[in-house]
Amino acid sequence: MTTAELFDKVKDLELYNLHSHTEYCDGHAPMREMVAAACEAGFKVWGVTPHAPICVHSECNMRYEDAQPYLARIAELREEYAGRMLVLGGMEVDFISRDFGPHVDYFHELPLDYRIGSVHFVPRRDGISIDCDGSVERFRKSLMICFRNDLRYVVEKYYEQVLTMLELGGFEVLGHFDKIAGNASAVDPDIESYGWYQSLVDDVISHAASNGCLVEVNTKAFESRNRFYPAEWLWPRLKEAGLRLVVNSDAHWKELVNAGRHEAFIRML
Repeated sequence: MTTAELFDKVKDLELYNLHSHTEYCDGHAPMREMVAAACEAGFKVWGVTPHAPICVHSECNMRYEDAQPYLARIAELREEYAGRMLVLGGMEVDFISRDFGPHVDYFHELPLDYRIGSVHFVPRRDGISIDCDGSVERFRKSLMICFRNDLRYVVEKYYEQVLTMLELGGFEVLGHFDKIAGNASAVDPDIESYGWYQSLVDDVISHAASNGCLVEVNTKAFESRNRFYPAEWLWPRLKEAGLRLVVNSDAHWKELVNAGRHEAFIRML
C-alpha cells in the first residue's frame, strides 16, 4: 500500500488507528481481543503494528519466527471483520543504523500493508545501541552509565537517527519523532526551548516533508504525561510544512484503544 493509498483510507475518518501492539511484541492483549475492542469502540480502520524483528537484543520486539504466524492471523481477522472494520497488518520498524531499518529488503519482502519507522535506540560512542525509550528511571540510569550524563549527545544522536531514517526511507508513517523529549525533559525541563534543540526538530520536519511520509501524532502518553509526540507546539510547524498527520493511540492495552485521540483531534481544530 502506498502512502497516498493509506492516507486515503483514514483522511476523512476520526475512527481509525494505525499503531497498536499485541502479544506478538510488548502488548498486553491478544490480537483478537484488541481488534474486538477496537470494533466495539466504533473504529472503521484498525492497524496492528508489532515492534518488528530487530538486529539487537530487545525484550519488546517480535521474533523473526513469529512474522509469518502474525501475518496469517491478520489475514484471518481481516476476513472475519470484513464489512465492519478494515484490519491492516503493519509493523513498527526500529531504525538502528544504515545497515538495519525500515529500508532493508526484509521488511519489503513481507506482505505488510505499511510500515511505521521509529527510533528507540541511540548508539553509544562505541557504536553499541541503547534503548532510550521506556521509563524515566531507566533512562536516567542509561544516561549515567552508557552516556556519561551527556544529555545533549543523546538527544543529538537520537535526531541524527531520525534524519538518517528519513533519508533512507522505506516506511509510510513516521512514528513519534520527538519521543526522546519525554525522557530528556524529565532530566532537563527546559530542553525543548533551546535553539539547538529546535533546529533539530525543524530539520526533521523539513526532511519529513521531502520524504512524503505521514507523520504520526502519538497520543499514548496524554493521560500519563499530559503530552503528545510530537509535542503540541510543533503542530503548526508540521501543518506549515504541508505534512499529513495521522492520530494514533499506540495502544498496548485493549482498554486504551482510543486513549488521547479525541483530545488530540479537539486541539487540532
